[in-house]
Amino acid sequence: MKHSELRKQTVLQMLRTAKRLTISKAMEVLDVSESTVRRLFAQLENEGLAIRVYGGICYNDSLLAGGYFEPKRFKNPDEKVRIGHAAEQLIKPGDIIFLDSGTTVMALAVEIDRMITEARDASSRLYDELSQKYSGITVFTHSLANFEMLKNHMKIHLIGGEYRETKRDFYGYMAEEVLRSLRFTKCFIGADGFSEEDGILAADFSTARINQLAIKNSAQKILLVDSSKLGKTPQVSISPITSINCIVTDTAIPAEVASRLRNAGITVICA
Repeated sequence: MKHSELRKQTVLQMLRTAKRLTISKAMEVLDVSESTVRRLFAQLENEGLAIRVYGGICYNDSLLAGGYFEPKRFKNPDEKVRIGHAAEQLIKPGDIIFLDSGTTVMALAVEIDRMITEARDASSRLYDELSQKYSGITVFTHSLANFEMLKNHMKIHLIGGEYRETKRDFYGYMAEEVLRSLRFTKCFIGADGFSEEDGILAADFSTARINQLAIKNSAQKILLVDSSKLGKTPQVSISPITSINCIVTDTAIPAEVASRLRNAGITVICA
């Protein structure tokens, strides 16, 4: 995927969640100049995907409701938004958290940023509560997008390594060595597929290895995955499904599957 297309899809995912995006926030997350952001915003408006407003851009609900928004990289965006919101409720003061670089986990980072930003603009009391909560939380991530969204809200560490442009993350030997030395109260990971029989699956070995280490070193293991991934079997196994404490998914997951997972001791949250 070209850099310009990757930036476009990142902005669309953020708009799908937050409905509005400022020029300064886009510059921060994408790590590009103001002129680049303005050109991107103009392109999105010309394609009917968004509407430019003073200082930023707004999500165009009326045009996208017809199904035009369906980029391969961000399938099932509505489900991801709900999953991100439900996952945020699981974060508690004092947590030490790992966030992986998948788009469903990115929806969690977007939701945190949205909540704090909107509270700052609208409610000093709510903003104080959120600030107090997140001031005591430490986040580790190998995702550059997650880092850029959260760096102004909490203590966050970016795990380095070899950079992967397609995912805007870091991977490889250096990232794995850092993860081996860390311990988390919670990890939030995504998956390219999952099932009761095959467990949690990834499309590539590098992603699988990062998530294996995060699961091994976390007290609570939380899988964020929309129901469209159920039954898909990408090539690489991350771990058995029973290694997970909690699955946050959407309401389209079959009731009998959710019931069996709960009987296996897994908390299932359908957002």
